[in-house]
Amino acid sequence: MEVTRDQLAEALYQNGLALAELESLKTKVENASTLAPKDAIDAGKSEDSFEENFKELKKWVDVKTSKFGTLAVLREKRRGRLGAALKVVNDVIENDGDTPKKKLYELKLSLLEEIGWSHLVSYEKQWMHVRFPTTLPLF
Repeated sequence: MEVTRDQLAEALYQNGLALAELESLKTKVENASTLAPKDAIDAGKSEDSFEENFKELKKWVDVKTSKFGTLAVLREKRRGRLGAALKVVNDVIENDGDTPKKKLYELKLSLLEEIGWSHLVSYEKQWMHVRFPTTLPLF
């Protein structure tokens, strides 16, 4: 049963990522041209399907783990709550333990840039070189 639960959680996670990607592509198309009324209705359905998918995933797993944290961040980001998204990223990084993931730190950098905190962006970029060196020292 645990294997089935894990497979369901993974499927819901991948579905959520796909829905978020579709939504971002639709917003790019919206910016390029105006929406027809039918397309606006379809955009509303995709928002509801993302939320439904996220709520179903939340029933099965803790979404603030390192594996599912990116979906929680995307949810907060698409709701326009960048500060909450930054808090979720920080919580995921903190709870991740001793194995930092570069993808999470890059997501944190992009959120800081989007908020407009350039002083923190430069600070975090300097720490990225320390956390994830390109080459290991000789000794």
